[in-house]
Amino acid sequence: MPTVRGGVASRASTEGEGAKPVLPRSKRLSYLVQYLILIVAAEAVLVLASLANDATLATAGLFLDLALVVVLPIQGALLVPRDGPLASFLSALALVPLVRVVSLTMPFTPFSTIEWLAIVSVPLLLAALAVMRAQGLRPADVYLAFGNRRYAILNVTLVGVGFFLGIVEYWILSPEPWILSTSMDRLVPAVAVVFVATGLAEELIFRGVVLRAGLQFLGRSGAVVVTSFVFAVFHIGFLSILDVLFVFGMGLLFGFVVLATRALWGAVGAHTMANVMLYLILPFGL
Repeated sequence: MPTVRGGVASRASTEGEGAKPVLPRSKRLSYLVQYLILIVAAEAVLVLASLANDATLATAGLFLDLALVVVLPIQGALLVPRDGPLASFLSALALVPLVRVVSLTMPFTPFSTIEWLAIVSVPLLLAALAVMRAQGLRPADVYLAFGNRRYAILNVTLVGVGFFLGIVEYWILSPEPWILSTSMDRLVPAVAVVFVATGLAEELIFRGVVLRAGLQFLGRSGAVVVTSFVFAVFHIGFLSILDVLFVFGMGLLFGFVVLATRALWGAVGAHTMANVMLYLILPFGL
């Protein structure tokens, strides 16, 4: 069983079993629900702002996300003496609105989508590493390792499944391409950027840091479900309930495979493959 040392929950000897909570279950649930509601509210406001082309609403959504980025770590720090697992989870959850805050600056820059993804991947990766350091997490703790070799085939299979996930999501969304053509001089750098910005950065945040922090607080199934829910919420801007449900299911698949294999590389590969198909290949036809 983990203990709280120096203000940071130590690593659990058995994942999914956290320190005995000081706060009652209803209080823990209250903290979780209220912050999930605020995350959903911020996304909803931004969607409404986009539909109405309303700068005031967009600013409100941005400031709500900024407030969450600031408040979640502070709330986590205050809760450390009372409930270490809850404190760790809320601190890690601050990475989620940070993803949106960084992405919101994109429309105001002269860069292409691929160029901007390359730029924003840097602060997102640095933020994830900062949270890892603050919580005393090693790379292996957030599944940046080869993992359980016995189940390596699951990760290999998951990468292949990413190809079909991209096809299904393209059928749902039919988005515009992120590049002007599929010439090798454009495609190869774009694939590399998609790997770092959406594969590595997003999976490290959602299925790495946040999922790992959630295990001690929510248990294995609870952590996967909540992480997948937040991941799906960030896709409501596509205005497709079917896509939100699809992404939620994808998050469940990725999360359970990561926990089974104790490795992130299958999810990173599948996420990369799906987005390569979705944004770089299929818009130009097979």
